Amino acid sequence: MTPCPARARGAAGSAAVECSAGIALLLLPVVLLVALLPTWAERQGLARVAARDAARRVALVGWCDRAGAEAVVADHTGDLPADAARLDLDCVAGAPLARGGAVTARVTVTMPALVVPALGARPGWRWTAVHRQPVDPYGSRP
Repeated sequence: MTPCPARARGAAGSAAVECSAGIALLLLPVVLLVALLPTWAERQGLARVAARDAARRVALVGWCDRAGAEAVVADHTGDLPADAARLDLDCVAGAPLARGGAVTARVTVTMPALVVPALGARPGWRWTAVHRQPVDPYGSRP
């Protein structure tokens, strides 16, 4: 039976360095991605609800109430930064809507690419939610 060879000099403590590097390079990006997923889902949901409610408000009023639709979107996206949400309507501002037609609202939100606690968020890409609301074909108009 031969004795075990002596450890090579300079290899002591390398496991601690490898473990620290592995955590920093492999685990930290995965944790940041998992932390971002709820933010992306929340903003998608906000955009969907804001587009639905804005189109519904315009369709129920009977004329293209852009200011009212923007107020609805602002109510839903009030917690987001000022430039994080944008509304587009497919009607002419102030014009009456045709009976049996439809109003389409598009709400575009900015998805953060990176959120680091205490450092803030970096803007990433834009995501658009679209909702088409039919106008009542039998509704009365003033």
